Amino acid sequence: MSPAATTAPLPITLRRATPADAGAAHQGGGEGTALMQAACDHADRWAQRLRLELTVFVDNARAIALYRRFGFQQEGRHRAYALRDGAYVDVLSMARLHPHPPAALGLPVGEPE
Repeated sequence: MSPAATTAPLPITLRRATPADAGAAHQGGGEGTALMQAACDHADRWAQRLRLELTVFVDNARAIALYRRFGFQQEGRHRAYALRDGAYVDVLSMARLHPHPPAALGLPVGEPE
């Protein structure tokens, strides 16, 4: 195996966090901000991803505010998307486009409309 094959970056998969993943002891401590900063930095600078997508429960105001601070915009609402505590709940679909798309992606550079 060539050295290039052994040093190639591994694909990254980001999974959504649920309220159970971030217990009350960790909320407000900056961990979410640090993780989102790292994910956006990786996507923008290393993985050259044009678009990041996520879903979030409609009643998770803290998470929605965090995602908006990182440039995510609401694109839709999925009604009765997930079963939580025995009831179906809605989620928001949010996405963020690369703030300065690399020319290598062959896309127009500038602000999305």
